[in-house]
Amino acid sequence: MRASRRCLRSRYDNAIKVGNAEGSVMKKVFWLLPCLALALSGADVSGKWSGTIDVEDAGNSTPVAVELVQKSDLVSGKIGRQGGGDEGTIRNGKVDGTKVSFEVVSPQTSGPFKFTLTLAKDTLEGEMKGSVDEGEIVGKVKLTREKPGSTSSH
Repeated sequence: MRASRRCLRSRYDNAIKVGNAEGSVMKKVFWLLPCLALALSGADVSGKWSGTIDVEDAGNSTPVAVELVQKSDLVSGKIGRQGGGDEGTIRNGKVDGTKVSFEVVSPQTSGPFKFTLTLAKDTLEGEMKGSVDEGEIVGKVKLTREKPGSTSSH
């Protein structure tokens, strides 16, 4: 009888230890969930960016300045040539993980230019497509986030 009580007590004690270990793991997982949700929601792209748009057919590179404002997964702002001029308004912008997309309308274009970019650290890279009177324009976009306190001509 004593041997069977020891066996039962031993099984009970082991079950308690396992249960506490599982509870500890669950607490750790519970605290990691908000961090995971933040990571999955995408990074904040708000701020000033500068870089270039290289138009494939024309063979030229245009320096640009961009200011993005992100609220939740929506993006707005403005984009223009560095040094001023030809500034366009960003509309229909959204962030989906590391993907950023938006449209820009300018008086010089016959329709919206569509930007499809990918965020990697402080760089946005991708493609721009749009139309002007002469036809379709496709360009490679490369933007770098400006450090806080730096100045850029918009």
